[in-house]
Amino acid sequence: MDAMKKDFDCVEMKNQIQQKLQKEWEGLTFEQIQERIHRHLSTSDDKLAQWWRRANAQAAARQKAMEAADREFEELSSESHKALLK
Repeated sequence: MDAMKKDFDCVEMKNQIQQKLQKEWEGLTFEQIQERIHRHLSTSDDKLAQWWRRANAQAAARQKAMEAADREFEELSSESHKALLK
């Protein structure tokens, strides 16, 4: 059986990207690498960066809603507790 000729090799592409990033990040601290990634995701128009910004916005909105619900629960709990003590 003849092997198929591939037009695209995803493993080769992954290896090339890893080599490129390794060269770009050589000598940087972990924090510096994180900052570069964050800056890229915050400013780039590529699809991954766009998805990341949407996901971050959704997570922030969920966090804000949870904090509001927690405050409301605390207020209601406090009021109920005071009513029981009367």
